[in-house]
Amino acid sequence: MDHDSYWYGYLMARHRTFLIMGTVLMVMALIFTLTGRCFERFQGIINRAEDPKAFWQSVTVYYLLGLLSLGFYLYTAN
Repeated sequence: MDHDSYWYGYLMARHRTFLIMGTVLMVMALIFTLTGRCFERFQGIINRAEDPKAFWQSVTVYYLLGLLSLGFYLYTAN
């Protein structure tokens, strides 16, 4: 990506935000994995024992978003 482009400037302005978001999302995913309870949009809290497919899909989304945010942080690190 060109250093003079709009998107590079946009990502650089949010450098620390990516670190914070990635860390928070990864910690949330770890806590959800260990406790067996997860926040589900429009459903509240779901349990791993009651609905394992929806639980693991939600936890996977948290992990992926956390990794993506940390990847953007490392990409914009100078």
